[in-house]
Amino acid sequence: MEKEHYLEALRRLLCEAAECEAKHPADFMVMVAYVHKRTRQSIGINTLKRFYNYGGESAMPRNETLNVLAQSLGYRNFTDFCNHYQPDDNARASDIVLGAHVASIDLLPRQKVHLRWNPGRDCLIECLGNNTFRVIESQQTKLSAGDTFQASFFALGHTALLANLIHGNNAFPLYEIGKQGGLTLVEKIDK
Repeated sequence: MEKEHYLEALRRLLCEAAECEAKHPADFMVMVAYVHKRTRQSIGINTLKRFYNYGGESAMPRNETLNVLAQSLGYRNFTDFCNHYQPDDNARASDIVLGAHVASIDLLPRQKVHLRWNPGRDCLIECLGNNTFRVIESQQTKLSAGDTFQASFFALGHTALLANLIHGNNAFPLYEIGKQGGLTLVEKIDK
């Protein structure tokens, strides 16, 4: 029963990321294209239809299929996805953050950080120094290239709070990303 919890979360987030509902044949074509664009791997339309129990056909996908679907959302594999969606009764009110993270104090000016979060959000940012960042590239987020903000840390599996966000002609004192399971990728790019 617990695995079904994760499968339902995966179904829901894939629909959100691909911006479709899994109710019409065309939705599955959109999902196939989305998965291929994000992973460069192919998933069959019929496989997705069975995964969503479309038309009454249902089958448990192979682990390889679940891994590809999780990768399309920014996770390493399905197990990594499940680790970010623990049942609520296991949630803690507070805890030490031990996982992968990037601290702005450890970055040099012009150094880049790649961030991902659900559903299917992808962002490349550049450190400007003094905890300040500029968005370089952004896919499926409300952030746009050229936006600036301040942040101290980006931690895998946790939300990130962006302070003093300048988005176009608008300023926001606080903006939160990764509210659905936290950041799924935090990668410092050393170039």
